[in-house]
Amino acid sequence: MTFNDLAKELNLSTATISRALSRPEIVAPQTRTRVLDAVRRSGYQMNGIARSLRTQSTHTIGVIVSDICNPFFSSIVKAVEDVARTNCYTVLICNADEDGGNEEVALRLFIERQVSGVIRCSVGANPSLLRVLHQKSIPLIDLDRQSGLPNIDTVILNNELGASLGTRHLIKLGHKRIAIVSGPQHLSNARDRLEGFRKTLRAARISIPKNYVEFGDFREASGFQAAERLLNLDSPPTAIFVANNEMMAGTLSAVRQRRVKVPRDLSLVGFDDARWAQYLEPPLTVVSQPAELMGQKAAQLLLTRLAGRTTPQTVVFEPELIVRRSATAPKN
Repeated sequence: MTFNDLAKELNLSTATISRALSRPEIVAPQTRTRVLDAVRRSGYQMNGIARSLRTQSTHTIGVIVSDICNPFFSSIVKAVEDVARTNCYTVLICNADEDGGNEEVALRLFIERQVSGVIRCSVGANPSLLRVLHQKSIPLIDLDRQSGLPNIDTVILNNELGASLGTRHLIKLGHKRIAIVSGPQHLSNARDRLEGFRKTLRAARISIPKNYVEFGDFREASGFQAAERLLNLDSPPTAIFVANNEMMAGTLSAVRQRRVKVPRDLSLVGFDDARWAQYLEPPLTVVSQPAELMGQKAAQLLLTRLAGRTTPQTVVFEPELIVRRSATAPKN
C-alpha cells in the first residue's frame, strides 16, 4: 500500500496523514488513532531514513539513565517508552552506570544520531556537550537530577521533603542517634536529601555527629561499606536513613553479616520503594517517589517542546512515606 492509498482509504489529505505519522502531537487524537490503525492493518512502513533527511527529525528520543539496574530508573524508562510509542517515537536508551564519562559517550552518540530530544538522569557530564545540544536545537529534559542549565524543562521530586519525612518518622519513634548514608554531593538529589535530613534533626534539636554522616555513590557496594563504618563506631546509631534503594541493599547486607536484628537492634528507613522492599522480613519503611509518573511527565514535556513550546517548565512531584515494620522505638 502506498502513501496515497492510505489517504484515499481514510478520506484524509496526505498532509494530514503525514502529520499523524511525523508530528502526532499536533493531530486530533481520533484522527491519529484512525491513521495508526490503518498503518498497522496494511503493514505500511515509512522510510525512516528518507523521512529524517526531509524533515531533519529522526523521531527518536535519547534517554540517559544513571543505573539501568536500579528499579527506579527501569520504571522511568518504561514510562518514557510507553509515551513515546503512543506518539510514534522510538527510544534510544543509554546506561551511564553512574559514570560521567559514560554519559558523555551517550550524549555524543545522541548528537551523531540526530535524536529529536534528550531525557537525561545526569551523573555529571561536561556542560560543553550539553551546550552542543542547545546549539543543534535538540531539547533537553532534566529528570530526577538538576543540571542548573538555563531554559530547559525539569522533572524532579521534592527530595528535601522526602528526607525530612523519613527522618521525622525516626524522631517520632524516639530515636536521637540517627545516621545517614547519603549519595554523592555533586548530584542535586543527593544534596537535597542530605539537607532535608540535617534540617529536620536541627529543628528537633538533635545533634548530628560528623561520623554519623556517611557518603556513598548510590551503588550497593558503597552502602555496604558505609553501613560497616557506622556499625563499627564506639557509639553506633540506633537508626539509619539510607538515601537510595541500591545503597539500602548494601546496608541490609552489612546488617545481616553482623547478625544485627532489624528493628530490634537497628531501625532502618530507605529512599525509593523498590518492589523487594515490601517482601523483606521485616518489610522496609521507605520514602516513595512516583517513578512512572515522573517518566511520563518528562516524555510529555519533551513532546510539547518539539511541538514548539518555548517557555521552560519545572515539575516537582511530592514524595510519600510508606510506613512498614523496619523502624521501631529504640531499646535505649
